[in-house]
Amino acid sequence: MNIFIENIYNLSFFFNTGIGIFSFVCIYILIVLLILPVSWLSLLAGFLYGSYFGSIIVFISAYVGALVAFFVSKSFFAKKLKNLFSRYPKLSVMQKVVEKGGLKLIFLARLSPIFPFSILNYFYGLNNVKFRDFALGLLGIIPGTFLYCSIGSLAKSIQELKNVQSPNNLYMTIFGIISTFLVIYFSAKYSREYFENS
Repeated sequence: MNIFIENIYNLSFFFNTGIGIFSFVCIYILIVLLILPVSWLSLLAGFLYGSYFGSIIVFISAYVGALVAFFVSKSFFAKKLKNLFSRYPKLSVMQKVVEKGGLKLIFLARLSPIFPFSILNYFYGLNNVKFRDFALGLLGIIPGTFLYCSIGSLAKSIQELKNVQSPNNLYMTIFGIISTFLVIYFSAKYSREYFENS
């Protein structure tokens, strides 16, 4: 990973051209689809493009990658999972919880740092989540995106960037704790309602 970052840094002039920005977006989308960590790419975007422009590039890349993953999951894997749910009824509880939570649960999960971004894209595609809810819920990644890009923009060299740890920002930590708690709370609530009505 460090070698890859260094190679991109060595090509920093290229990545600041139109074709270079397009290439960066394509790389980001590919990393999202392969379910690999993208936080380091967000830091790198901040380093290469600055807080604001980097955030725009990352958000567009993450948004497109998430939509593609959602449609791939819904088109190719959802039917197989439906058969699995029919054999194991208890698994359908999870699907019902996500379906009932809709936009609220999706948005809160996007705010929380404990839910992996790339995995959630495929996970929601496997459930009866409306495309509108999924697309709007992606707006929840904006605070984290801006934070990572801002941290990356502070690095003065590629060495500093490689040494940057996951951002430990008080506001983001508070957001993360609250959103995680709410996801758990509403999931438990909807699960209880499901069992009471079944």
